[in-house]
Amino acid sequence: MRNVLVFFGGKSCEHDISVITGVMTLNSIDKSLYNPVPVYISGAGEWYTGDILKDVSFYKKLNYKKLKRVTFIFGDDALYILKGKKACKKIPVYAAINCLHGLNGEDGCLAGVIKMNFIPFCSPDCFMSSAAIDKGIMKTVLRGLNIKTLNCIGLTRREFYADCDKFIKAIEKAFTYPVMVKPARLGSSIGIFKAEDKAHLVEGIKAAFLYDGKIIVEPALAGFKEVNAAAMKLNGEIIVSETEEPVTKNDVLTFSDKYVGFKTGAKRISPARISEAEADKITKITRKIYEKLDCRGIIRIDFFVLNGEALVNEVNTVPGSLAYYLFADSIKKFAEILSGVIEQGVKDFKEYKLNDFAFKSDVLQIDGVKGGK
Repeated sequence: MRNVLVFFGGKSCEHDISVITGVMTLNSIDKSLYNPVPVYISGAGEWYTGDILKDVSFYKKLNYKKLKRVTFIFGDDALYILKGKKACKKIPVYAAINCLHGLNGEDGCLAGVIKMNFIPFCSPDCFMSSAAIDKGIMKTVLRGLNIKTLNCIGLTRREFYADCDKFIKAIEKAFTYPVMVKPARLGSSIGIFKAEDKAHLVEGIKAAFLYDGKIIVEPALAGFKEVNAAAMKLNGEIIVSETEEPVTKNDVLTFSDKYVGFKTGAKRISPARISEAEADKITKITRKIYEKLDCRGIIRIDFFVLNGEALVNEVNTVPGSLAYYLFADSIKKFAEILSGVIEQGVKDFKEYKLNDFAFKSDVLQIDGVKGGK
């Protein structure tokens, strides 16, 4: 049986949401084709496996004694079960899927680890992940592709506390209130703050810095619709999903709206209530981003639709629940999609292996060679 590793959990503020995505993915993979192997990363950063990790109720009261510690041995395309500090049992790996949200997973860290072990990866690679996790950097990338997005001012915790007044003045010069304050490298609406005046702005910046050492400040739009679309590649073809429109009574989608509130009032409308021309723009932009940034796996792009324009808000390389609801109306259908994504990842990896990773040179045999370039 072909073992497919599913990574989830993580040392991140989005740990719990990642558990939901990971468990759903584990239970959706076609068991007649693959053996889904959970790799749960605890809040402390330890790696575990065990079939009980496929049961979401297990996480209400974690019992690590029921799990097995695992690790990689770099350069070996397998997962190893640990006995004490010794790797004792080898688990061959067919492919790996990333369900880690936020820092230490969605930011390219896991993609790099998987790539160094020459394991087929069925999720976005290092470059795409590391660029997309940072809202400010991603805006720069999007502008380079002539894709519209809101302007922003980015600052680090160190810069702000070194000269608070300087940055407040720069923000007030660039934008009028209200403004949105966001942790630059965090999702799930954690740490987002709408500032109506200077006092609120300072409060919001300090609150955002509790979650991330870098933040962005951008204008707070009014009268817009938030619209999402997802994309993936199957059999070499980029497929863009139907649009969806998350609806909330709040100014912005909150953490509860996204993960709790859909049961108590907030809802998704699909297709989104936008014009055909606006929907066409979103489809074209989503396809362009996926293609130009050489994406892998499933991504979701969030838009602001205002006055006929589609502005990219964020690019999510590990969307919640892998955005299955935008492609499939049943778990059976999602299983088929996951099989396609896995095989596409394996195919892409085979192409990657065609590269020559060695260059014959006698330079190290030459006496007196100095270091440097």
